[in-house]
Amino acid sequence: MKSKIRKKRPYIGFIAPGFIMYTVFIIVPIFFAMFISLHEWSGLGEMKFTGLENFRVLLTDARISPTFFHALKNNFKYMIVVLVVITPIQFGLAYLLYIKIKGHKYYRFMLFLPYVISTTIVSFFATILFDPNIGFMNKMLTAVGLEKSSWFGNPKLAFTLMIIVIMWQGIGTGMMIFYANMQDIPDSVIEASRIDGCNDWQRLYKIVIPLSIPSCATNIIMSTIWALGIFDLPYILGGATGGVNNSLDFVNMVFYRYTFGSALNGQSNMGFGSAISVVMFLIIFTVSMIQNRLLTKVEYEY
Repeated sequence: MKSKIRKKRPYIGFIAPGFIMYTVFIIVPIFFAMFISLHEWSGLGEMKFTGLENFRVLLTDARISPTFFHALKNNFKYMIVVLVVITPIQFGLAYLLYIKIKGHKYYRFMLFLPYVISTTIVSFFATILFDPNIGFMNKMLTAVGLEKSSWFGNPKLAFTLMIIVIMWQGIGTGMMIFYANMQDIPDSVIEASRIDGCNDWQRLYKIVIPLSIPSCATNIIMSTIWALGIFDLPYILGGATGGVNNSLDFVNMVFYRYTFGSALNGQSNMGFGSAISVVMFLIIFTVSMIQNRLLTKVEYEY
């Protein structure tokens, strides 16, 4: 019987290992997190079933819900910056590499190089660079007769500085995805546009941008998921509390504090943390599905 199945469907044996691992390490934990979210549990001992109480506290409690929604607002604010600012810059840099500006190989290497550096190391160097006492930036300000700044200690500057650090490290990834997509544009199409008299702007608008929509969809969806799940960089830059006035507070940091940091009633609560993760899973899934639907529609229209 097994041999007949293998003969009729030879691909089953090929995809089975990956499918089993994905199920065990991704699907099962998701459903287990949903199960835990309905309980009060410190991670040890017996679980106490509480139904939707964790979700009620998260979304309506006068002390906890403002913190959660403020962190969620920061996540969405960062996501908007990614879509409106970072992604267009990535596309523009990729196009400059595609048209082979002078020194394009050097620029490609230097722009992508920071991505191979660990986010932890990047964050650590950023804290040293902007340290209010020994940081290079303040030393430079005092050298020209200006006052020192608290940088990440200033809630008006902290978020913008974090975006700059993220752009320095990660702008090369999306740029390379766009660049790889542009490299797949047939030379015959570009040559035909030249014969038809298209200038550079017309070629960009009529050919390059429409044919780059698949990579744009990939970049946007991946960046959205990363923006809604960011943790390590703001944690190192602003600390576990999210910096001054929670300017660098994100949902995953709220999850960390309430799940492992004893911020909820003075003890760890895996159930409440799971409720946060379930809510974020639903938000990320919904936003990604909407984006995928819209981007697919745009792709079909082109």
